[in-house]
Amino acid sequence: MECSQSRAVKVLASRYSQLAALRKAAFFVRGVLFLGRRYQCPCCGWRVRAFAAERRMLRKSETGYCPRCNAKARHRRIWLYLRQNTTLFSKSVRLLEVAPWWAFARRFNRMPNIVYVGLDLQRAGPQVTVLGDAVSLPIHSDCLVAAICIHVLEHLEDDRRAIAVLFRVLSPGGWAIITVPLRLDQPTHEDPAIRQPGDRARVFGEPGHVRFYGMDLIDRIPEGGYDVTLDLAERIPPGTGRRFGLRDDENIFHCHKPVL
Repeated sequence: MECSQSRAVKVLASRYSQLAALRKAAFFVRGVLFLGRRYQCPCCGWRVRAFAAERRMLRKSETGYCPRCNAKARHRRIWLYLRQNTTLFSKSVRLLEVAPWWAFARRFNRMPNIVYVGLDLQRAGPQVTVLGDAVSLPIHSDCLVAAICIHVLEHLEDDRRAIAVLFRVLSPGGWAIITVPLRLDQPTHEDPAIRQPGDRARVFGEPGHVRFYGMDLIDRIPEGGYDVTLDLAERIPPGTGRRFGLRDDENIFHCHKPVL
């Protein structure tokens, strides 16, 4: 039985390796086809004539995917914020990314100062290093310096528990970056009675969402123990937004675990 499981693991690892190689090749070709000087992706440094539209390999978009590394506008926004407002690029960090994105994982794994942990429900690729649920992280308490949780909470029924669990695994003085779809002019809207994907898409924006957050999230996150600041996308200089293909609705909650 153990030998059979071992072979299965090896086969799965080989398949992921092949898929990763194909992905890299496809992104490289697309990156070459989009070469230009109008825009730049801060995640990979690639200069492009346009970003790529969602689910369209060669269609252009001003705020779409990086043709080279596939970073979305939200990832480019967060990368710039991390560089300007954290020590992630200068100090030794044990970093958790919940629902990891390849564009981030490939860079973080190459940085010698970072021990990278990518957590997801399924091993969807090499960026996933730990299998687990965001509401019951299989990680020891007080062992992480930083965590990134990008557009995850809106998918979770018990988001408060996920916020508290993330707080648990951070060491005192640690920090987390949290982003969600956010309406600044309304309170959070959630209704457990809305179960059908079509209804959820109509009310919450996507079939997998269970709520649409409002500004009161800045009060909900501190319930988990954090000190929180909100960095509004509207404060981004217009020139920066144009150059890096940023959206005007990607707001960042920067959460700190107090030092005891």
